[in-house]
Parts: sequence; C-alpha cells; structure tokens
Amino acid sequence: MDAGGRAVILFRDLAALEARRALVRGPLAPLADSLAAELAPWHQRPPAIDVRKARLTRQGGRCAADQTVLTFDPASPHRHRCPRCGRWWTGDDHDGYWVYGYHLWWAERATHAALLFALRGNAAHQALAAHMLRAATAQYAGWPNRDNVLGPSRPFFSTYLESLWLLQLAEALALLELVDGADAALRSAVRTGLLAPSRALIASYPEGDSNRQAWNSSAIAAASLLLGDRAAAERAIAGPDGIAGLLERGLLSDGSWYEGENYHQFAWRGLWFGVQIAEHAGIALDHELVERFERGARVLVRTLMPDLTVPSRRDAPHRVSLRQWRYAELLELALARTPDDALLRGALQRLYARDLIHGDTGRFRSTGEAERNEPATRLTRADLSWKGLGCALPELPVGPPTPAESVLLPAQGLAIIRRQRGMAFVALDYGNPGGGHGHPDRLNVLLAHGTTRWLDDMGAGSYTSADLFWYRSSLAHNAPLVDGRTQRSVSGELLAWDERGDAGWVSAQAGELAPGVTMRRSVIVMDGYLVDELQWSAEDPVAVDLPLHADGTFSPALPWQTTDLALPSDADAGFDFLHHVEAAAWPIGGSPVLHAARGTARATVRLLLPEGAMLWRADAPGASGEGTRRFHVVRAHAREGAIVAVWDWSGDVVRDVARDGSRLVVHLGGTDLHAHARSAEGWQVEMRTGSARSTLELRGRADLHRPERNEGAAVDAGSGPESNEPSSLAVDGPPGRSNRPAAAMALDGTPRHLALAAPDWRYTEDDWTTAGSPTADIALSTDHDALQIVVTVTKDTPTFAPQRSDNPLDNEHPDINSDGLQLHLHSALLGEARWIVVPDGAHGARITARTPAAQHLTLRAVSVAVTPTGWTATLSLALDPDTRARFHLAVLVNEIAPDRERRRGQLVMGGARDRRAYLVGDRHDLSTAPVFRFTDA
Repeated sequence: MDAGGRAVILFRDLAALEARRALVRGPLAPLADSLAAELAPWHQRPPAIDVRKARLTRQGGRCAADQTVLTFDPASPHRHRCPRCGRWWTGDDHDGYWVYGYHLWWAERATHAALLFALRGNAAHQALAAHMLRAATAQYAGWPNRDNVLGPSRPFFSTYLESLWLLQLAEALALLELVDGADAALRSAVRTGLLAPSRALIASYPEGDSNRQAWNSSAIAAASLLLGDRAAAERAIAGPDGIAGLLERGLLSDGSWYEGENYHQFAWRGLWFGVQIAEHAGIALDHELVERFERGARVLVRTLMPDLTVPSRRDAPHRVSLRQWRYAELLELALARTPDDALLRGALQRLYARDLIHGDTGRFRSTGEAERNEPATRLTRADLSWKGLGCALPELPVGPPTPAESVLLPAQGLAIIRRQRGMAFVALDYGNPGGGHGHPDRLNVLLAHGTTRWLDDMGAGSYTSADLFWYRSSLAHNAPLVDGRTQRSVSGELLAWDERGDAGWVSAQAGELAPGVTMRRSVIVMDGYLVDELQWSAEDPVAVDLPLHADGTFSPALPWQTTDLALPSDADAGFDFLHHVEAAAWPIGGSPVLHAARGTARATVRLLLPEGAMLWRADAPGASGEGTRRFHVVRAHAREGAIVAVWDWSGDVVRDVARDGSRLVVHLGGTDLHAHARSAEGWQVEMRTGSARSTLELRGRADLHRPERNEGAAVDAGSGPESNEPSSLAVDGPPGRSNRPAAAMALDGTPRHLALAAPDWRYTEDDWTTAGSPTADIALSTDHDALQIVVTVTKDTPTFAPQRSDNPLDNEHPDINSDGLQLHLHSALLGEARWIVVPDGAHGARITARTPAAQHLTLRAVSVAVTPTGWTATLSLALDPDTRARFHLAVLVNEIAPDRERRRGQLVMGGARDRRAYLVGDRHDLSTAPVFRFTDA
C-alpha cells in the first residue's frame, strides 16, 4: 500500500469504495451476483496453483486439423477441444499452452474474490483471495526463468504475460489491504516473495514502444506503489519510457495505436491500467495525453466493419466480433470516463441489443487480459468482469442511435468511406507501417458489404507457424508489389480526401515501395460502386503486381495456362505458398468482367488494364484456419502506367465501363451514366440521370501529409522476415551504416584473431556470468581464394542438436537451438549470405545455407572437434574476386545448456549492441560487422 492508503487501480480511497458499494447493492447487483456465482464452486476447495511453467510451441494450443485456437477450459488440463471441428487433442504441447491460460485465469479469480470481499464483505471471498496470494508467493521462485520466447518470465514464456498476471495479484492485495482483509504476514510475504522479484524481472526487459510495454509499465507502477517505492512508480507512469511516453508516441494524435486495431484495443487496456494508477496515486499526466487516451476508445468503434467485426489489419486474428463481453467492458470503461460520448453509448446499445440469443460469453474461462476470442453473442451488463464492477456507470445513458460514418485517421494513415447506412465499407490503408506488427501492405484496399468481405485483410495466424511468412507478405494483401518482391517498409502520404455522403474519394501515394518506384492509389466511392485506380512511375520498366483477393469466373472466359511466373521473388515475398498457378493474356481491346462470389453474395469487377498486361491466379492460404482460397493478380510491365478496377459490390448497379479519351464512363441502368476524370481540383464526376445533367467536383487536395511513424520495438512479437531484418542496403554496405566506406581490415595467410567475451554476449535470461562466462576466439586468414575461419569456443558441456527436419517450437530453423555457429557475409555483388553450422558427429558439421547468396557459395567444414574446454571448428569459404576485395563478416557463436530447449545466448562478432537474443532467429544486423579484404585482392 502506498502512503495515501489507496487501492492501486479501482478506488481512490475508502469513500470511493463506499460509493461503489451502494451501486453494487443497486443497479450493478446483477453483475456482482454473476461474478459471485462463478466463484462459488471454489469456496470450499480453492483452485490449485499449477507448478508447471507455461510453454509455447508450434502446435500447442491449436487444432492440428485447421489451426484453430483450442478452447481453454480451466477444469480440463489434459484434454483440449477445437471449437471449429469439435475434435479433442492431448499431449504435452497442448498441456503446456493450457498452463499459460490457467495461470492468468487463476490470478484473475484472486482479483474477483478480493473485489467481491471489498464490496460485499463475504468472508469466503476474503479467504479465497488470501489463499491464492499465499500460493502464488510460495510458488513464484519455483518456476524456472528459462526457455522463454519474448522476454524473461517465471510462470510464463514472455515478460508481458507476467505483467498481466502481476497486475491482477497486485490489485487483489491492494483491495484486501484497503478493507483490512490481509494480515501482516500476508502483506510482508507477498511483497518480499512476489511483488519485488517479479517487478525486478519485468523491469529488466524494457520493450520500447511495443503494446506490451503498456502492461509492463503498469505492472511496475502497481508493484512499486505497494512496495512503497513511489519514485519507481512515477518513472513507470510519467517517465519518457513509461505510460506518458507510450501515450505520446504509441498512441498517435488521432487516438489510434500505431500497430493497428488488434493491438490498439490491447494497448488501450494496458494504458487504462496505467492512467487509473496515476490518477489514484496523484501522479500527474499531461492533460492533452489523457484526452488522447480517451479518444483512443472511440477509434475502435470508428473503424468497425458493417458486421461489427474489427478490421484484420496487420498481425490481427481474422474477423473478431465486437460482440464479446471484453469489448463491452472496454467501451464501458471508456464511457465511465466520458459519460456524454454518444459514439460510445451508441456502440454499447448495439452490443446490448436483443437481436442475438444470449449464449456462452466465455467469461467464466477468461484469462486475465490475454484475449481469447469468442463467437458473437447477445450481451447484458451482467456479463462484464471485475473492472466493470469497479468502474462502470450505474446505468447506461439513453440516447438516439449513432450512424456509422466515414472517417479519416490521418496519423494512422487509414481512410474509411461508408455507404448505404454503413452496410458498405471501403478503406484505403496507406500510412503508418505499424512497427514489428506491421505488414508490407501500403496502399492496401479493403471492401466489405454487409457480412461479405470482398477485398479482405486476412491478418495473421499463429506467430509460431510457417504461414506467418505468407500473412506478412505484400502478396497476401490487396496491395501492389514490384518485380516479385515484397514492399519496403515505408509510410504513405495523403494526397486528397473529400467525402460528400453519396460521393467521395481518397488518394494517397507511397514512394520507394521498391527502389526508384512511386505509386499512387485513388479510390472514388459512389452509391453502389467504386473506382479504384493504381498508378505508378519508375526510373526503369518494372513488373507491377496488383493482387485482388477475390475468386470467381470471367466473362468472356480467359485461356488460363499453367505458369511459373518467371520472377526472382524474395524468400519473404509469399510466392512459395502458392499452388495451381495459372496465367492468361489480357485480350487486346477486351474488357472481361470478373463475377466474384462469396457464398451466396455476388459482385462484379470490371478491369481496364494497360497494353501487354496479363492476369494470373493461384491458390494460397486463406484466413487462418479457413483452408486455401483462390485469388487473382493483375500484372503489368512498364515504366509507368495505371490499373483501374470498377467494383459493383452488389452486382446489379454497373452495367458497363468504357474509356472515352481521358474519361472513365460508368454505365448504370438505362441511359444513366457517370463520367469520371481527373481535374485540376481533384476528381470530377459528370452525372447523367435521365435528362438531368450535373457535375460533381471532389476536391480535398492536401499538402503531402505523412502519417506519424513509430517503428516500435526493434524486434516485435512473432518471428519472421521483418522481425529485425534490414529492408534495404546502403550503397557500400548493410543498412544502418553510413555510405562513407569503412576502413577494411586486411587478411592474409597470418591469422587475425578476434576475442569474444562479455561485451559480445547477447542473451535471453542468463547474463554472461550466469551462463558460465563462455568465450570464443575467431581466427581469420586466407588460403588462395578461400577465407579460413577457425573458431575455438570455451564453455561447459557443449550440446549439439541432432538433425531435425522441423522445429517443434516455432518457425525458426531448428539448428539455432544448439551450440554452433552462424556466418553472415555481405558484399555489394552478393548481397547477404547466411549459414548455420552445427557440429555433427556423423558428418563433421551440418551446414545449412539460409539465403540465395549462400547457396551460390561453397562453405565446407575442414575439421570439427570437442575439446576438454569446449569445442572448435575450422571452416573454409571460397570467395569470388569482387567479394575478396571488400566484404562485411560476422561470426556468431550460438550457445545452449543441456537443460534447455531454446538457445541461451550468442557471442556476437562486432559486439552485442542489442543485449537480448529473443526472436532474432538466425538473422543479424550487419551494420556493426567488421569490414575485411584479402591483401592480394
């Protein structure tokens, strides 16, 4: 308890608690009753704490048949059901993932019990909460801090999950203390054995501007106040790297979170904890930042799709419904802060509408703040959770419904135009790239009509599954790509926005999506159809692909033939996921129509393409768990050009489309038509309806408006090509290095030694000393045209992984979780060559080339041996004359302990700037790597 005697999150003082007690005896009684009923089975026999550490694997917690997340049932630790297909799954991987949910579920029940005791005085609730706090304190040190995925943790595999857990337990203790429900022994034990060590562990892993840091900062602040360390709480709240910094940098000026809608709501809830803690503890936050935070709840409503689902942009699960209790509670918490907000009130009215049957809300199995999406169901205020009980308004304000409107989020770089009373939804996603959770999908277009998503964003599936690379490719979106390569990470710029209600447009451009290429996309939305124009200009002719993730048939029929596409696509471009690839030449002067179909819904797409364009189509993964889906791609090859698509989203509005000079004429029913053309002011539409004539000028021309850019954490959730891999190469060397050439160290037949020790240690949980102080000596020399590399490693108990065809833990190469080496070489001619080397008793060493450049070079193991003090390897790499003249080289020594299944750390040649080794896989930023040359080159 801090010196002011306040509960950390819910109540400012005893007076506030007493006021809430009156509400719980009145309008909020049904909610309190429902939470109490869920706890009733645990009064006599509290739920046991699980002594196992949670474990994340590639398959754990997902249906092997369709990758659906398995239902969490707190009473079923060894049998797990798929909600999609109904199958039951067993095994250690599933059990380990279940433990993650159980730890969070368990801690949240402690908070439920403590709050109900504070509000109603039931001794059974006090006993349950106190018992659970004692059990968590006694077990905490027994969970091992090892084999984590994203930051250190004892009960979990990621730091932010421990933050979610700690917040629940901290509030449980604060509530008991507020009403004298915790004795001195319990207060002391929880502080010493749980709050202090967990706070220290969380604080050891700052996560920059990631959404996760909102939870870390809030947990540190809560624990610090209970530990009497107000200075630490103030840093966690008001410091530049705390809640205030996240409000300023992560929450953009339009109220949107830079990582997209899915992480918007997750980050907003974490920020809510921080803001609540600050206000109750009297820690000042800038008033404008608090107002920005309050605007943030509105963004979730403003971007909803017609069926009340959240857009699946970036790393988001697909088609998540707002009609879940956790979203209702988020909106209730926001409305409690701004009771006059009609948008929030209207959204809650829709969530509480009686148009659905009240089914299983899933609240009884809720896992703290880690979202588990449930099917849409009718909701009532009695379905909220402990935060709603502590903070929601007594009654929902009454008012008229709020219509869904078009919206521009300029800082996010997202424009949404709605038609037909919100049933038609058109979006252009052009702006902020979204940091580590962002996708290379600038100028992406989304289109939905009612429940049908015609042009969809599939979001992402599991972070540990190989198909994550597909979902994080440009090809998986309705966004352009050049020469078969996924887009560079850039921000687009708004050129124009003008919305009139029955006609409107948005236009944006993105420069350098590929070297020397600028693209502009304009979407004009009328009543019943839209015009989509993609233009590009480049320094040289380029191949432009524009995916349209829609299936159907063409009329007239096209002559489809099997093809290999003949483009040198990058490994992360998504082409490896394609099947049944076919192509068809575009008929000269023809204008075939795609009759798109989704279930019983129909739409038409009329395409106007440049000369020489072609179409290709393929099968690729659909949204996670939904099998494969066929999609179409327009391909054009030119230095500049335009691709135009006219979408009739109901299939009965547009009769034909034709070019008339510079005008695009859209023929509607009878003699009605719209003639579209660019104008000096923006976009002009000449409309003929019967004998009536009129002209509409869409303006809204803007100075180039660049969305606010936030790169987030250097490495973010999920391993993948863009986790920390450079997106471009400087003239002389890798990204991050000045174009001014660095001095190259000369190599000859005399070995040049580089010693790696503590400054070069990049680790997960164990610092260099705790890891046994591993060292390595790297000797570099030349032998004619070959680079000789001798690595001598000093460490205890070398552990070499056996050869495995697959990695059961995640989508990284399995050989990174072994004692071994990584070689990274870059030259201007080759690009980056990358290998993994693992000593193998049967073959000397197992060498895996990890990039196309590496596949064209010959790396061989001359000798490998285990020594009394570790192990040693001698490698020979043949290089061409140009590379021998100048190259960047990094040798990384991977290190693992016998009792671990994941790598413990790395010794990094060139220095470990990033001291943590989470999520780096076998990738490495070569910007700090030394530069070498052969003396005789």
